[in-house]
Amino acid sequence: MSTKVKLGDSINIPEGCKAVIEDGKVIFQPEFKDADYVPKRGDVVVCTYHVPYSTYNESVTAICTGHRDKFGTYDCFVIYEHGGIIKRNKGIPVVNKHDQYQSKIRLATDEEKEILFDKMKEQRLYWDAKNYNVFLERWRAENNGTYYFVNANFKVERTYDTYSSIDDYLHAIGNYFCDEYDAKSIAMMLVESTNKLKSILLQYHDKLGK
Repeated sequence: MSTKVKLGDSINIPEGCKAVIEDGKVIFQPEFKDADYVPKRGDVVVCTYHVPYSTYNESVTAICTGHRDKFGTYDCFVIYEHGGIIKRNKGIPVVNKHDQYQSKIRLATDEEKEILFDKMKEQRLYWDAKNYNVFLERWRAENNGTYYFVNANFKVERTYDTYSSIDDYLHAIGNYFCDEYDAKSIAMMLVESTNKLKSILLQYHDKLGK
């Protein structure tokens, strides 16, 4: 919906909103009061809070999970400390006027979101907006590049990734390694787990006497 205005015209900003100019348009966005705003799952927010026992204020951009933990913080998928690094599975303080953190939380701007996503990409982290989750992009060889996997006999094999259905399957289940050492380490763990399972099964049958 658009409204035609002339030079000098003015429009009252609806209560509880703020006016934001994007692409030559004036957009009314909700302006949350600190004490009233509760982040939902997938909200990208900027939180500024006072670090207790100091004169330092810290600002972070975060993607919220929509969950508040027992310690009174909002759980976040990722947090970007401005000028710092990306941290996963951390929390930001809940807004409370009398809290020692004295935090302020608001929705991030498009520019702030872009900075966050760029920083995440540097660590191969991506935001899945469809499923409201953050995932780590695992390494995959280029077409006809080599990788290692553990076969059914718990032996490590080196093969070429031709992007076949088998290659896709091995990558999807995590049986796909860039380094031979990592593949061998997993193979040893699988052998140990299989031996434990075998021992448990034999003990079970001995107990039954069958």
